[in-house]
Amino acid sequence: MKSTLPGTIFASMRALILGEDKKQAIRISRFLMSVVAYEISFSLLYFGYLLGYADGWVVASGAITISILFCCFYAWMRSGLNLKMADPSLTLIQMVVATLVIMFLMYNANHVRGPYLIIYPVIFLFGVFKLNTKQFLSLTLFVLFTYGFVIYMLEQYHPEKISVNEDVLQWMALAVLLPFFSFIGGHLSSLREKLRSNHTELQQAMTIIHEMAIRDELTGLYNRRHLLELLGIEKHRADRSGQLFCLLLLDIDHFKKVNDNFGHLAGDKVLKIAANVVQRELRAFDFCGRYGGEEFVLVMGQTTMEGAITCADRLRHSVEAIRFPDLADDFWVTISLGITEYRLREEISETIRRADEALYRAKRAGRNRIECT
Repeated sequence: MKSTLPGTIFASMRALILGEDKKQAIRISRFLMSVVAYEISFSLLYFGYLLGYADGWVVASGAITISILFCCFYAWMRSGLNLKMADPSLTLIQMVVATLVIMFLMYNANHVRGPYLIIYPVIFLFGVFKLNTKQFLSLTLFVLFTYGFVIYMLEQYHPEKISVNEDVLQWMALAVLLPFFSFIGGHLSSLREKLRSNHTELQQAMTIIHEMAIRDELTGLYNRRHLLELLGIEKHRADRSGQLFCLLLLDIDHFKKVNDNFGHLAGDKVLKIAANVVQRELRAFDFCGRYGGEEFVLVMGQTTMEGAITCADRLRHSVEAIRFPDLADDFWVTISLGITEYRLREEISETIRRADEALYRAKRAGRNRIECT
């Protein structure tokens, strides 16, 4: 108990901060990582204040602004309203807001603005998660414009706080550096997107391969191998809980005549339609499969013999009511069913044998009927 307590507390705290939704949790964790950029900004601002390069009101305003932005973005994501945006991660919006914060800090700095410039590469680093090259370049233009605007405003209204030549040189350095970051960041983002796409395609391919491995190609029902695996699982569940299940063995009557008189394509259609009827009648937690040829096995969990007989009779009437356009008007497709109830701890082969005996009796008694054992 003690060994699992820290893990439980950590999981609870993580769920409290990031939420239960996995995708949202990833977005919020990325946002919390971006808070580092805000912390760097505030640290530089505070050291600037200690060294006399920033006024006290600027430090206070910066701290309040950063705190408000953090709370707003966090609340935006935790509320789920970010899901209405084209980019639920709000990556570009966060980067634009961070750029405006840096612009405010540089405008109010006394003489020294160079240290704040190192924050831009940190901001661009987070764009790798979502932005493409075009978006990176657009943000680069926005950064250069805002910094250029800061230089202009300081030169016009606070010339004592600026060395124009120094700031222009820093602006030119950004003009060279940020496009480089943009192309690299866009390329990395593109690689991430390709990897994500390839991973999705691989998962889809694996799902298709898995379905092909467990499904009968013609009817779409479980094939015999997977059917027996599921029966084994159902057996263990029943042996543990004591909750029995019923097994129905279904056979299409005179199916050989269908193939002989109307062709195998018509026979295939009869099998498909019969399989669709079976699937439609079963409950969500029941399952069925093609046992072989024209035989199907239906497994009904948590069902009494009376309930299984009711379902079987409904199936029999549903199939009997179908009119097959590829068959003669006077040719009726019917089914016979053998039903048995699983007995605790017996082999599945024994359960199937009893159902097969009941089916054989139904065939001998005239077909289109139900027998139980």
